[in-house]
Amino acid sequence: DAGENRKYWKQCNRWVQVACPRLSIDWGKAFSKPLLTPYEAAVALKEIEWQHRYPMDFYANLSLGPWTVNHVTHQPPRRSRKTAEVSHETRWES
Repeated sequence: DAGENRKYWKQCNRWVQVACPRLSIDWGKAFSKPLLTPYEAAVALKEIEWQHRYPMDFYANLSLGPWTVNHVTHQPPRRSRKTAEVSHETRWES
């Protein structure tokens, strides 16, 4: 029940929003408690150091850290592809 769960919300002193980091940036001021991005939460939990440049690579395939959904640590291992030799013949007609 949503009403039952709300009583626990007042005990939270910060929120981590995991859908899209832009939501924390764009809507963070609407919350009375800090609304952190996954990157900011990783820093707060001392999983990583604060980056000199704020990373905006949440959806990048080559992201800087595991706080992003596409980071290599979250991807399944890739199987090697079979190679095939292809030959073709070109015919010129006049």
